[in-house]
Amino acid sequence: MSSKMKQVGYFESPVGVYEIRADNDGVTSIQLKGTKIKAAQENKKLNPKSRSTQHIQDCIAWMDAYFSNSPLAKVELPTLNTKDFELNKPFCCSVWKILKDRVKAGETVTYGELANMAGNPKGARAVGTAMKTNPIPLIVPCHRVVKSNGDLGNYSSFNGAATKKWLLQHENAIN
Repeated sequence: MSSKMKQVGYFESPVGVYEIRADNDGVTSIQLKGTKIKAAQENKKLNPKSRSTQHIQDCIAWMDAYFSNSPLAKVELPTLNTKDFELNKPFCCSVWKILKDRVKAGETVTYGELANMAGNPKGARAVGTAMKTNPIPLIVPCHRVVKSNGDLGNYSSFNGAATKKWLLQHENAIN
């Protein structure tokens, strides 16, 4: 099998169905589709011997823990493959890494604060672009980035700000 072997899996969550894409190097994208499909039935089509399938299964296990409020510390984060983005979007990748590593569930950060953390104090708009183009939401938790005035701001996923609000309430970051 080629290292570029790509597979697609699905996870049904309270906010909709997530499509998970992976190749043999890791998860390449997670996208909230919002459509009703039978995720379990679709996942049966995955090649069980493929490393990409294992990455999808690891991601599903992590998402299951996240949505069921199980301790995430007990579930290993799936392997991510952001190589294509690292070449083309180095600032975005550095922002995503900071967000993933430093802003935990139950916390929020403003666009400006995240820009500061990334070493670009005037880069709040660039952070907004990084959030909009984030290929791996939830794991790179762009829903935790809010406006400086306390408003939630935008969310470029199925159902937009309503999904962002649900995720933040789920994490007890807001009421």
